Amino acid sequence: MKVAIIGSGISGLTAAALLAKEGHRVTVFEQYTDVGGVTATIEQDGFRWDLGPMLLPDLGPGEPGRVILQKLGVSDRVGVIKSYRENYFPDFRIARPKQCGGPHGRKAFFKKTFPEDAAGIDRYFEFYDRIHDIAALYGKGDLWSKVRLFAKFLPVMRMKSWGADKVMDHFFTNDKLKTVFTAILADYVMPPARFPGMILPIINAEQQYDERTPLDYPGHEHRSSWSFVENGCQSLVDALAGSVRSHGGAILTKTPVKKITVKNGVVAGVVYGDGREETVDVVVASGGARELFFNLVGREHLPEKFSRKHLDNIAVTESVFMVHLGVDFDPAKYQNGSPLCYYYMTYDIDGSIRECMDSVYHEGKDGFLVYNLSTHSPAMAPPGHHAFSVYTIAPNNPVNGTWSQKKEAWADQLIGYAEEFIPNLSRHVKTRVVLTPEDFRARTGLAHHAFGGCTPALDASPPKCETPIKGLWFIGAQSETYGGVTNAMIGADRAVGRILKK
Repeated sequence: MKVAIIGSGISGLTAAALLAKEGHRVTVFEQYTDVGGVTATIEQDGFRWDLGPMLLPDLGPGEPGRVILQKLGVSDRVGVIKSYRENYFPDFRIARPKQCGGPHGRKAFFKKTFPEDAAGIDRYFEFYDRIHDIAALYGKGDLWSKVRLFAKFLPVMRMKSWGADKVMDHFFTNDKLKTVFTAILADYVMPPARFPGMILPIINAEQQYDERTPLDYPGHEHRSSWSFVENGCQSLVDALAGSVRSHGGAILTKTPVKKITVKNGVVAGVVYGDGREETVDVVVASGGARELFFNLVGREHLPEKFSRKHLDNIAVTESVFMVHLGVDFDPAKYQNGSPLCYYYMTYDIDGSIRECMDSVYHEGKDGFLVYNLSTHSPAMAPPGHHAFSVYTIAPNNPVNGTWSQKKEAWADQLIGYAEEFIPNLSRHVKTRVVLTPEDFRARTGLAHHAFGGCTPALDASPPKCETPIKGLWFIGAQSETYGGVTNAMIGADRAVGRILKK
């Protein structure tokens, strides 16, 4: 079988490696100069920074991402380090305690900080356990798992259509406590009323905040571990790309696909940017959903119902503004030793999200995150130095300035906000790389760069991996598996399994 893979992000590389391993003729087409998409690592003056992915789930022993790496024979090339993140809010901070608090590590802190909601906190953590059990059982094919899944889901079935705001109102009265669980929606750029509330426990997993949190405890399914990739995510990219090549696959950079030819509803081939056409049996594409289906395929080849349901109203995130710094001191002492800290500067998460959706860049005032890669991977910086990133969500095309004109001033401003928590940060900067949404559009080839890909929404659903065009498969962050590195790997693995069955 001759297969064209469009895009060399994690999903594309995973699919290519799996198909090449099965003996198929695989070619990966990448329009950019380097492979890896936004999972790659960049370098300057001896410092290295990841472009985005940070704390990742499901790469522990026996977990889905690790199983895929083992299947490809590259597991030993991708080391991970279990660690944690911390959250700061305008007038309180949630820090990793000296001793692990068990499966519900933050529960005691919440009760102490918000005593009026003590009963609701107890009910929330019962709900939390139930949702994590449902997530662990979902997709398992054996009868007993299906029975347990139904039993777990039945008591919360009525909440299936609830938004995150309604779920929070159901459990809590204090608006600050509600913000603890909904602030992460700023990353998704998704208003709480549109976001499925039943997903909140998954994106607020307790093991993200304390790596000592038990993943297995009586009466419940296994919980996913969360880890940083040792020495940067480039090691994951290199492992997958190496697997593609070792099994005879080809990876062509600076080679965009201009068109996917379709005849009678079936994929016929791909047209390169220079006009050359090649016949293929299967196309597996990642990247932007609208870019793929409307630009490369053409709306005329798609059922109108498919376009209306999955493309016209697709819910995608906005972009990011990043400032990568090489510094000559260790900021970890200001971050409780955590490599990753989120600083939420407002309780009006809904207002901040809507402002970003209206293309107003908040310039850092609403919040940002700080990621010190050298905390877990000292090799990312020269001896005695640290690779340090500050970034925040940002609209693709802000109405309050242009990225080309204001990026340096906005970078200084973002560093200034970070300096309120990490004193004298600017004095220690030895080098810096500023990346704007324009840079990410160039790297990804997307007209609208959606850093987190497609986000769950009550009123929209992304395209399935099997498309209406026979022989065309869609994977990656804007497909049915949504965003995330390990989600991309898992989605690619599932799609390949279905391709091979077909």
